Amino acid sequence: MESPRLNTFVTWQRSVQLAAEILKLAQTAQGGAQRCLEAIAEEAIQRAASLGDSYLNMETGFELWSLNDGRALALYTRLKAAEISGLLPEREARRLLGLFEEVERMMENYLRAQAKAEAAQGPQARSAWKPTAQDEFKRLSESKAPRPRREA
Repeated sequence: MESPRLNTFVTWQRSVQLAAEILKLAQTAQGGAQRCLEAIAEEAIQRAASLGDSYLNMETGFELWSLNDGRALALYTRLKAAEISGLLPEREARRLLGLFEEVERMMENYLRAQAKAEAAQGPQARSAWKPTAQDEFKRLSESKAPRPRREA
């Protein structure tokens, strides 16, 4: 079984790949199509950034999957609008929508696996992250010993 961190990282990679593919198309487009594709690419980049933020914050229990739902809807809407308007050739639109749907399936699989894992643990509530004495900020001049490393 894949670890949640690995699954999240791979999902983030696929989101970045989707944004890169859209950016490549924007570079070769002309006029209004270029501006439209650049806007779509920006939305894809924002979504990938949200996924990356979620990946980095998994240790604290703070995840941004719900933010990604809104980003996903905005990205899908822009891709479909570009396809219907003819700014994206049908073949390219289908390929990009396929990448988009792959990322969505990966996220759904992660959420299903997470729900199963939580159900298997029983009724224990997930405690919120609280800083410990080690995590509190100290000025460098006040610190006499090297800071302990976090174990992954």
